[in-house]
Parts: sequence; C-alpha cells; structure tokens
Amino acid sequence: MAESSELRRQKVQKFEDFVEGRLKPDLVNAIAQRDKVFEQQKIFSDLKRNIQVLEKSGATSLRTRVNLGSEVYVQADVPDTRRVFVDIGLGFHVEFTWSEALDFISVREARLTSILR
Repeated sequence: MAESSELRRQKVQKFEDFVEGRLKPDLVNAIAQRDKVFEQQKIFSDLKRNIQVLEKSGATSLRTRVNLGSEVYVQADVPDTRRVFVDIGLGFHVEFTWSEALDFISVREARLTSILR
C-alpha cells in the first residue's frame, strides 16, 4: 500500500511539474498573443469608425492632436482628408482612399477574427 501511495505521489508530482513547466508558460504566451490581436482589432475598428465619421461629415480638412510619445502632443493640420495612410505591417504604410481603406480594414478584421478561432 505504501508503494502505491508513493507511486501516486510521484505521478502527481510529475504532472504538477508538467503543468508548471510547460502548460503555464504556454498559456501566458497564448494570452499575450491574444491580447496583441485584440489590440490590432481595436486599432482597425477605431480607424474604420473615424473614416466613417469623416465620410458622413464630408470633412475635407482636419485639425487634430498627435501623440509624439511620452504623452507629448502636437497640433496637426490635415489639409486633405480624402486619403489616409494605413500601417499594413512590417513598417510599411499605404496611401488609401476612404473606400480602399475600408475594404482593407474589412479584410484585415476578418483575418484577425480567424486567428482567434
């Protein structure tokens, strides 16, 4: 009986080591990757909403504040809002019309949603 309980204790310890050493770090990594996808979804959702507001208002120019980093803001004047630059990844930005940007955002949102499944 003592051998059986010792064997059980060893198996439990081995399982706990596996959970602590392998599963928990994998879970932390998966949660971090999920959070990055959620952040990208939020960015594209905000951009989509802003473009739709611009379309609805018919604004051709815009005055805004831009965060330079460390919560330092500067005022920016955008003389022509009919085109927007969108970060497509790897440090590249593409100039889109509003409709092209909305199409791109729809494709990117679908891709991000598929990653979460």
